[in-house]
Amino acid sequence: MKENKLTFKSVSATETIRFGERLGKLLAPGHVIALLGELGAGKTTMVKGIARGLGVTDRRAVKSPTFALVHRYEGRMPVYHFDAYRLESTQEMLDIGSDEMIYGDGVSIIEWADKVPECLPEEYLKVTLIAVSENERTIEVCGCGDHYNKIIESVAMGND
Repeated sequence: MKENKLTFKSVSATETIRFGERLGKLLAPGHVIALLGELGAGKTTMVKGIARGLGVTDRRAVKSPTFALVHRYEGRMPVYHFDAYRLESTQEMLDIGSDEMIYGDGVSIIEWADKVPECLPEEYLKVTLIAVSENERTIEVCGCGDHYNKIIESVAMGND
């Protein structure tokens, strides 16, 4: 499978949200975003932007689902926001019905996806956030599958 990878710089939370919003506008039912990055790298900030791009209007609704494991937001399609940080195994993720959501009619965004790789479909979009300084982030976007490569190309060209 050919991987397409692009790197972007963000110098503020607002810019990270804006990037996420551009990405969210390009997503369709069944898309899966694997979000990676250390604590404080900006994963939940990115989710806020993606959710906005998907038409989620309640800005306060988007927060890390660390204790609930998954939050569902209503936009132009359902948005499932997972947080695998506290999970000990893939089975815990499956126990909450994650496969039904991931392979369902919405968009799934999985923070700490590297902890549950077996839950990821064959094709997905991997977004890695790296904290460079207090405000600056490097955002690496990697398409795992042809369909996601098209999304990356659209984001790179600023098409949304």
